[in-house]
Amino acid sequence: MFEIRPAREEDRSAILQLWHRGWHDAHAYLVPAEILPFRTPEYFALWLNQAAEHFYVAVHGAVLGFVSTKGEEVVKLYVDTEARGTGVAGGLLAHAEQLLSGEGVTEAKLHCTAGNIRAQRFYEREGWTLSRTFEDALWLPIGIPGRFTVETHCYHKFLTPPRNEIGNAVASFEASRRPLTALRSVRGSGSRPKA
Repeated sequence: MFEIRPAREEDRSAILQLWHRGWHDAHAYLVPAEILPFRTPEYFALWLNQAAEHFYVAVHGAVLGFVSTKGEEVVKLYVDTEARGTGVAGGLLAHAEQLLSGEGVTEAKLHCTAGNIRAQRFYEREGWTLSRTFEDALWLPIGIPGRFTVETHCYHKFLTPPRNEIGNAVASFEASRRPLTALRSVRGSGSRPKA
């Protein structure tokens, strides 16, 4: 069994390791090779500092995975390879959906790099629907010239609002217990960074 809770500063290292490994496992072969020099652990730390979303972790002794949300969007979802197939990913996604619903979001969205078949199948199995495909700009550190894009799928899902006052109170309480916003010392530009 695992617990899902707001991320804390002490989770930062585990989040960075999971994110770096998971990103390379799922995306490195799908993006332009010229972006890879900007996908080292040091750049992931910078990226995390610039992230403007809220992070939540699944924990059972160690951090097994994390999800992040911003506005109506599930921004990131990564699970340790050892925790795949254990329900952690589904638990994190359901947690994010509940948080968004509790904040009044009726239609959530998420983005997935086209060609990330494992993620695409997972989202579809969890009730998400592909709404469009577009070219999305990849994250680069501020001040680095250039622009790289990757074909990206946008998925959406209609969320069920909380059914009663107790559900609304719980959702409001959860929203008020926001984690360290993006575990960062510097606020980013507010734009949604992509792979």
